[in-house]
Amino acid sequence: MIKQHSIQWIVSGIVALTVFGLLLFLANSNWRNLTTMATPVPEEPWPTLPPTFTPLPPTVAPAAPTLIPLPDLRRIDPTIELAIKFPVTTVTTVRGAQSFFGRDEITLKVTAEVRLAVDLSRAEIRREGNTLLIRLPRATISGEPNPIEIEVIGESRRWIGSQITAAQNQALAQARAEIRQRVANDQELISIASEVAYRRLERWLIDDLGFSRVTIEPIIP
Repeated sequence: MIKQHSIQWIVSGIVALTVFGLLLFLANSNWRNLTTMATPVPEEPWPTLPPTFTPLPPTVAPAAPTLIPLPDLRRIDPTIELAIKFPVTTVTTVRGAQSFFGRDEITLKVTAEVRLAVDLSRAEIRREGNTLLIRLPRATISGEPNPIEIEVIGESRRWIGSQITAAQNQALAQARAEIRQRVANDQELISIASEVAYRRLERWLIDDLGFSRVTIEPIIP
């Protein structure tokens, strides 16, 4: 009986020691957590501006652009050659009246320079800011064809009373008229001359007068 009580006391002691140890362990763990939570975290220093820092200037609204005055195309710089010159060659023959003494006849080969120009006085100009919208007529013949080479390739004279000089002058006038008519009917040549004049005028308006953009279109009849 005494032995049985001794065993119970031993078991009770072991249980008591176990429970006490468990409580001691839990209490020790809670204390560590509290200690860890209570440890203050050092504050990070606030960043300071470096000595070379320069604050940005305040934003200023951009000033309105100054509009370039509309150009007076009638007073274009004379060094800007808008007229296009083309050499054109034709062959023409003039025959005088037949008589007992024969007749005057002459054949000329004439090369004349034809001047094609754009009439700037008919320009229609519209502005959008510093962009120009211009409508111009197509190039037309300016002045009379200017003979630059005349070659007599055939000639016969009356035996008496020849008027070959008058026949030559008539042939020259006829050649100039033929050249003028031929150029006036050559739409491809007129288109080339118009385009060249438009591009030269466009470069002058942009490079010399300062317009940001220029659009030139032909006036459609």
